[in-house]
Amino acid sequence: MKIMKVFYKFTIIVLLALCFTSTYAQTVSYTYKPLKAEGCEMEYNVTRTDSIYYLIATVKSDRLLFIDNPKMKIRTFKDDVITIEGKEMGNGSKTSGIVAGNYGSTSTLIYSIAQFPLSQEQFEKLNDGVAKIRLSMTPMNHERTFKKDKIGKKLYKLYLKAKSESDF
Repeated sequence: MKIMKVFYKFTIIVLLALCFTSTYAQTVSYTYKPLKAEGCEMEYNVTRTDSIYYLIATVKSDRLLFIDNPKMKIRTFKDDVITIEGKEMGNGSKTSGIVAGNYGSTSTLIYSIAQFPLSQEQFEKLNDGVAKIRLSMTPMNHERTFKKDKIGKKLYKLYLKAKSESDF
């Protein structure tokens, strides 16, 4: 009985720690699963190399990959359209499995990373909110429409943070 209480306390502490670390994460992400074939998790981050700021996009899926020179189209809530050509940075996969009795099941998660250079003006437009985003991928494009802003203002804040860190 005492062991179970310790286990429950430990589990609660771990869950609280995970909640706090995800609150202060340096990425913006969303999960999109209308159909299993199109389902994916998208994660975005902002980084700086030399004097160029990049929007780093990572897709985790069971089949979606960025093409060599992917294109990103973003429509803001003020109806501005930002078109950016990027570069595919790498692909990988993770395989996991579950065995229960005589039954075994495996699943493979594919991830792909691309970078897109954005100017200061383009990042400022993101502050208006992202209404729609489209990424060229294979075997199909990823497209997501938002009813309210989920990533635009957060990406702009990540840009401001990267900009303030670069001022030495």
